[in-house]
Amino acid sequence: MHLHSLLWLSALVIAAALLYRRILGTTWVARLATLLYAVDEAHAAPAAYIANRNALIATCFGVLCLLCFARARQQGWRPGLALSAIFLALGLAAGEMALATAAYLAAYTVFLDPAPLRRRLIALIPNGLVLAAWAAIYKLGQFGAQGSGFYLDPAREPVAFARALADRALYLLVGQWTPIAADLGSVLPSGSVAALRFRLVAVVILALLAFLLLPLLRRDRVARFWCAGALVSILPIAATGPQNRLLFFVGLGSMALLAQIAQSLVLGADPQRSPLGRLAAFSFAGLLLFFHLVLAPLITPWNARGEARIGQRMMTAIESVPDDPAIAAQDLVIVNPPEHIYLVTSIPVIKPVQGRPFPRHLRALANGKSAMRAIRIDAKTLDLELASGLFPDPFSHYFRGAREPLAPGQRVELTGFSAEVLEVDAGGQPIAVRYRFDRPLEDPSLRWVSWRASVYAPWTPPAIGASELLPATGDPLF
Repeated sequence: MHLHSLLWLSALVIAAALLYRRILGTTWVARLATLLYAVDEAHAAPAAYIANRNALIATCFGVLCLLCFARARQQGWRPGLALSAIFLALGLAAGEMALATAAYLAAYTVFLDPAPLRRRLIALIPNGLVLAAWAAIYKLGQFGAQGSGFYLDPAREPVAFARALADRALYLLVGQWTPIAADLGSVLPSGSVAALRFRLVAVVILALLAFLLLPLLRRDRVARFWCAGALVSILPIAATGPQNRLLFFVGLGSMALLAQIAQSLVLGADPQRSPLGRLAAFSFAGLLLFFHLVLAPLITPWNARGEARIGQRMMTAIESVPDDPAIAAQDLVIVNPPEHIYLVTSIPVIKPVQGRPFPRHLRALANGKSAMRAIRIDAKTLDLELASGLFPDPFSHYFRGAREPLAPGQRVELTGFSAEVLEVDAGGQPIAVRYRFDRPLEDPSLRWVSWRASVYAPWTPPAIGASELLPATGDPLF
């Protein structure tokens, strides 16, 4: 499976090389852009993370779509427009990321196609029909996300998406151009000092990029094409939390721009800059090239191994989940799992694959990244007081967004127990929750575990009237 992903990555790099040569000509600039794209460290995670292979496939077909479209418009290649539409359909079938192809199609039509406007628009019709058919299938099939604070559907939640777009775009651009991972925007608590500092650093970096790029964009329509494609391609990937693994289409235009910047500096094509301005531009461009040509290839293996480390830590945690025969008739109650996607919802998937028993029901009470106090109220009731709230970081909002807040007195009923919000903080974050079971907490049908030192360990609820402090767990996967 990993070899399969690497073959798709190789195909994508070859397709990108052909597109760069088509747009930039058979020049060292096109070759430099190809090299920059090939060693981009943002590609490491999708190449190593099998569940993210869809990004490789979607981008590969998207680039082939652009390549066929450009050849058809430049040389009148008759099969080009039909093949372009076919490749776009294949890309969209692989993943929503292929929507970013439309950004480059539109940018090509605006900046590079010399034909009259009517002919340019007609050329877009085959791809437009594919996009319309995909949108209809997506809508009628009721695909997409709803209620999540991590995934936002622009069609269902346009206001929430618009609010999140600025920050997510900021982090994605920083993740593409610098060694600072966009993923930080997905883990730093909103409004925290660390998040504010990250935002400030991102703004400064983008200001420097604007200083570097503006003279090139003013005089070069090819640069405007790459820039517009890269910026607009942020829209579909901003529907989820910022992550470097989403940057394939953003990187396609960004690496071409960086190669063109290198060309302009080598040729001294910025006469309007002052000597000091030229020195600053040369220094910043040199720093970017050093990162992408020297540091990025060194970081890539580390990022790829990071996916293996995450998988190993996930499997270690799941191995610690009780799987004796009795568990099949029990409810597993996890008091403080530090993460839910990898360390909770994967349990009933992995255990059957391993041929091992798994719990009758799975109950994860709160996110362990928040320190909490467990207070025993009576025989059937346990209260949790959460220092950082029920949702201590952006990723913990994966299943429930802040747009659907939990109010004091609100109760959720599930088989065998209920959860009731007792108290929220000034921001609406639940900080005290009561869990009432339909049987004593010591009943043998309940199996209790808590997170300790990277694994799940047996846990005993406190005696009635007593309490226990459970410290914050940190992030066990990274």
